[in-house]
Amino acid sequence: MQHLRLMETDADYRDSVLALMRLQGYRAARKGTNNTPWVDSGRSADAEVLGDLPALRSRARMLNRDDAIGSGISGSFVNNVIGTGMVPQARTENEEKNRRLELVWAERALLLDPVDMLPHGQGQRLVFRKWFEDGEVLRKAAKANPQEPVWFETVEADRLGTPREHLANPRFRDGVERDEYGRVVAYWLLKGHPGDLMGGPVMRDTSQFVRVTPAMCKHLKTIERPGQSRGVPAFHAVLQDLRDLDLLIVACLKRVQIAACLSVFIKTLNPIDNVLDTTAKKYGYVLDQEITPGMIFKLYPDEEIQTLIPNFPVPELEPFMVMLARRIGAALGVSWQVVLKDFSKSTYSSARTDLLESRQVYAVFQAAYISQCLNWEWQTVMDDAALRGDSRLQGITPEERRAVHWIPNGWKWVDPVKEAAGAQLELEMGTQTLRDLCAEKGRDWEEQLRQRLREEAREAELRKEMGLAVKTAGTQESAARTIALLAAARDEEVVA
Repeated sequence: MQHLRLMETDADYRDSVLALMRLQGYRAARKGTNNTPWVDSGRSADAEVLGDLPALRSRARMLNRDDAIGSGISGSFVNNVIGTGMVPQARTENEEKNRRLELVWAERALLLDPVDMLPHGQGQRLVFRKWFEDGEVLRKAAKANPQEPVWFETVEADRLGTPREHLANPRFRDGVERDEYGRVVAYWLLKGHPGDLMGGPVMRDTSQFVRVTPAMCKHLKTIERPGQSRGVPAFHAVLQDLRDLDLLIVACLKRVQIAACLSVFIKTLNPIDNVLDTTAKKYGYVLDQEITPGMIFKLYPDEEIQTLIPNFPVPELEPFMVMLARRIGAALGVSWQVVLKDFSKSTYSSARTDLLESRQVYAVFQAAYISQCLNWEWQTVMDDAALRGDSRLQGITPEERRAVHWIPNGWKWVDPVKEAAGAQLELEMGTQTLRDLCAEKGRDWEEQLRQRLREEAREAELRKEMGLAVKTAGTQESAARTIALLAAARDEEVVA
């Protein structure tokens, strides 16, 4: 009370107290028993990551291999980011050059992954899955001889390491070699996987490594701090939560199994001389038989059967699963419904919000994958074709060879009627182009336009042959009005 009175009446006392409080700094940085304990460190990014990375990567792989929810989350990201594979579209402002560039790519797309024997779309899925699961993956350009076309190898992060001759060199960070300015100048890749038990132990001397420059190898990684040389798995913050969720389900399953058990006891009033030495065989029973319907126990005099059914209640599992799923979704940038793939309690508005939020995360991954890997692959293939004298690239400059746009798979509309009406309105207002709209649906706008014009031309021919009226612009306007009327009707149904 005296302190409060002085704070109200004595200005000097009040100023002194406030000055002392300001000197205390951030409350979260204070030490003492009143605060929750913190486990912090002042280490650099590499010092904090490199020692724990093998365990993080191994546990992330285990969850993706054995845990249904962890594997499902990875599958959702792969399906939404990559889908069946992103498709390139040349952008040289010249239709003939675009056609020739796309022909060169189409010819090589099925042969770019000879090691894993995958077409390029499936190769994209593999590369992104390893990037998401392990936190990093390498994509290396390769040739068996100078005359053959270039191809690519997907290299797991385990093969990236430092030769033992360079372990004491501070410029080598777990296989990533940097110059005096911190720039990456090379990657050191083991010729074989260190965990491959078929070929014997892998020696880590320089002769067992291949030194690859960044021009011939792209290191896709998830980093969170400047100067971080290696990537961490996307699940790094929720590995324990995913494991706890799996163990929670297993524990409840075991409890249900125990509750379903039936125990049978034989109670007797006859005295037994030595209980400790008495066995079922000595007593005259064979207890390793199965209890089946209709079976009859033969009892001795003064014996009776007693049963024990451990029918204890099983705790409600759903609230715990949702709580852990919220934590996992918050770390990955998606909703808990996406984590559990459970939209049974979602309304239209909540489902749309969840999908839009999730798609922003997917779009970030798409942009990163295109800029860090796919653009480089396109450029490498085109430059290699030009060096081998491919006649289809004559007259196309190096700048034009690099002009490419990748079209990802589109996402389905939550409410096609409403969103189609909105897209039509944006096209009429000029706030969206046909190219952008088709890209959202995972389609090539020029191919769409050509096909639509072919259909219109063919429709006009058939109408003329069958003596029908020619389709006019008013018919198209009526189609737009129909879409708007359907959207209004849907709104009335929702309100009702």
